[in-house]
Amino acid sequence: MKKILIVGAKKSGVYAALLAKKMGFDPFVTEIDNGDEFEESKALLSKNGVKSEFGMHSLDKIKDFDMVVVSPGVPNNSKIMKEIKNNSIRCIGEMEFAFELARDVKIIAITGTNGKSTTTALTGNIFRYSHYNTVTGGNLGTPYSALLLNNPHPDVAILETSSSQLETIESFHPKVSVFLNFSEDHLDRYKNMNEYLKYKKRIFENQTFQDFALLNFDDPVVKNLKNIKSKVFYFSRKNLVERGTFLKKGKIIFRDGEDEIIAGVESIHLIGAHNIDNVLASVTAAKLFNIDNETIKKGIETFEGLPHRLEKVRNLNGVLYINDSKATTPDSTIKALNAFENKIVLIAGGSSKNNDFTEMARLFSSKLRKLILIGDTANEIAKAAMKQGFQDIAYAKNLSEAVRIAREVAHFGDVVLLSPACASFDMFENFEDRGDQFKKIVKNL
Repeated sequence: MKKILIVGAKKSGVYAALLAKKMGFDPFVTEIDNGDEFEESKALLSKNGVKSEFGMHSLDKIKDFDMVVVSPGVPNNSKIMKEIKNNSIRCIGEMEFAFELARDVKIIAITGTNGKSTTTALTGNIFRYSHYNTVTGGNLGTPYSALLLNNPHPDVAILETSSSQLETIESFHPKVSVFLNFSEDHLDRYKNMNEYLKYKKRIFENQTFQDFALLNFDDPVVKNLKNIKSKVFYFSRKNLVERGTFLKKGKIIFRDGEDEIIAGVESIHLIGAHNIDNVLASVTAAKLFNIDNETIKKGIETFEGLPHRLEKVRNLNGVLYINDSKATTPDSTIKALNAFENKIVLIAGGSSKNNDFTEMARLFSSKLRKLILIGDTANEIAKAAMKQGFQDIAYAKNLSEAVRIAREVAHFGDVVLLSPACASFDMFENFEDRGDQFKKIVKNL
């Protein structure tokens, strides 16, 4: 029986272990931390007879394993990863592991700096109305291993795919690979943008001429990607493309030889022009699986978006409160700022990913009524704002205080926008926790 070491006991690691157990392997889970957040993991592993250790890595036992499955959050330079390399043991990620156990499933893999979750969920919603047996998840909340535990033989898996997951692939082979956009992110993990892009591009690595690559024609980095072996289709909000999906006179058009009208833009219920890009990408993926236009239109019309992504929370005294906690990069906050014509009271700041806030700060004078800053990066964002001539800044010690200040300064017709441009780990468990707390505070006003 093959002995598999699973590194990390968050969702990816736990479900990789459960899938391994179900498939007849002998898994062992090792987790360096031992906080309260692992109580559920411990219970699940114990219930399913999976051995584990918490609060330590038994590095001396690594040589006893035939293979390692590593969770995407485990740093490459950690002690255990160095020890695995020293012992020359095969090491793959959870997504690759699940893929290898279900090679007949056709994969739609979606990557990009921003919009992955929304595009994955929207594509899943379209496929939900089709004849395909489909699972949807990946980096979007539900690991591929968990999806296969619940539905072992789907026709199609629609997977949000992060750069850290792509670091550890070997044979991962999507039928359709989608690259939405590329901007600065994860410089806390990668030494520069070129290294970040190198891993993003691995989404195309194992494709052949029988597969499809969907590229954003409006993103200069993505549009000009080279050495892609699969058939390239484009999506564009600003240009007519020869093969792919675009906007023309308020209509979503798919072109592959002849033009097909899919739906009008009024079918889209998502806030922000950038979400039109996500819709165009989803439409293209669906057309490549021969889903009929009426089904695609229904999938678009019934999709209301995801929590924490430009999510409407409440309209109070003529002020709209928006939760965009998923905005963990300056580029995603730029997209949020550009989604509104009204004046914005922006709540931003959090833990650092070594990003540059200059481009974001250039919008403040035209877009903001006030900037309210929280978290570790508050001073960094303030400096960027002041360099661009924006001075109307307040500091809050926590999210409750930030919302209180926002309520005091907002005018009728304004938007109070939580769009942090930063990670959440300085003050919150994750971006979901941050968004949930914001919603609770706002609903109690």
